[in-house]
Amino acid sequence: MVTSLKEYLDIVGSKNWVLTIREKVYLEDIPALIEKLSWEGKILLFEDIEGYDCKLAANLVPSHDIFKLLFETENPYEYFIKGVQQRVKQIHVAVEGFKHMEVSGKNLLDVIPILKHYEKDSAPFITTGIISSVDPDSGIVGRGIHRMEYRGENLLGVTLLNPPLTTIHDKYLSSGKRMPVAITIGVDPALFISMALKAPSGTDKLEIAGGLKGKGIQVWQSPQSNIEVPASCELLLEGYIDESRSKKDGPLGEISGYYLSLEKTPTIVVQHMYYKENLIYHALLPTSPESDRYLTFVSRAHLEESAKALYPFIVNLTFIPKTFGSSLVVNVRTSEKFKIRNLILFLLSFPMIKKVVIVDDDVNPDDPYDVEWAIITRCRADEDFIIVNKLQGQPIDPTVEDGYGITKVGINATIQGKMIQERAKVMKGNEKRIEVVLSKIDGR
Repeated sequence: MVTSLKEYLDIVGSKNWVLTIREKVYLEDIPALIEKLSWEGKILLFEDIEGYDCKLAANLVPSHDIFKLLFETENPYEYFIKGVQQRVKQIHVAVEGFKHMEVSGKNLLDVIPILKHYEKDSAPFITTGIISSVDPDSGIVGRGIHRMEYRGENLLGVTLLNPPLTTIHDKYLSSGKRMPVAITIGVDPALFISMALKAPSGTDKLEIAGGLKGKGIQVWQSPQSNIEVPASCELLLEGYIDESRSKKDGPLGEISGYYLSLEKTPTIVVQHMYYKENLIYHALLPTSPESDRYLTFVSRAHLEESAKALYPFIVNLTFIPKTFGSSLVVNVRTSEKFKIRNLILFLLSFPMIKKVVIVDDDVNPDDPYDVEWAIITRCRADEDFIIVNKLQGQPIDPTVEDGYGITKVGINATIQGKMIQERAKVMKGNEKRIEVVLSKIDGR
């Protein structure tokens, strides 16, 4: 199993899954290029950025199939669920291959290609930073992926909205001590996705990553703050949180496709930077397919385990891209109509799911026209549409009310229990002869 971002890129590159952009690009053009190229189904690697010595990688997860390679299994969802239930301790190694730079008073933007992603973003933002800090009571390192706003020179605004770092931050505030932080950027997708998971109290997320990889994650002590960080990272920033420099944060375009501002967030003062030779910076456009796939992979893994156990007639679960995991199409085999209704209500009970469409297994869930055809020809709106209000939704959804209440919809677009004729299928013909004809048509 891969142990670093560079190793990962080498492996996927050998399979022709990397689109390398060798043409010189400018920093302000990269977000638009990521947006346009991410749908090519390949990882993006920008090799020549004007004014920078490093490379930039994006769209690290071009499809869910990449997890088969990443986890070395044909069923990555089942593997993931079993893996994250394991705990494997970290392995301490000596510091190797890192260069050091003091950045106090220097401009981070001069050395790191931090992107301004959207037109009305307040500033460039780091969206792939793994922030780590030690709990002063337990000594356990808390970690999470939190957006960071570039605030000039060596300053970064940080949103600490989720535990464990919110809890750790509160403890430092109460004690009147400043909170040391270590920020790592540039790890392989398996390690990255582990940092976005919720961890039980008293658990270092690197132990979860170790369980997922089946071996301990190699770590070294950050030189200034003595915080354990992944030895495989491309870049390490060390510093501390300065509450006196708190200010408005954002707006930043988020995964929902809307801007989000925060009234006030603290500021990180970055003092030291450690980086590897031939540094590769991981950039993540929040509305890109990559963001969607991290989210939906984890959701599908959890859903498959519980949903298929209760409803064995499920054939496939497909999350609709660009809906941040809120829209789901489910293929089913023949089953009673009331069981399909039960399935819809079960799926809508998950906070992430806002819309569910149930279709037969002759419908292609990746073809929106085919799904829409099923809705139009196999639905009776008065019986097959289920609308439920005041259910828990996602905080990122711009339509949520206080307490994350939201209205959800389920659609039974199957033929189950309905007097509907058999679907017409086009004559197949002779496949070999057809391929010969198609190959000779201009423009193909």
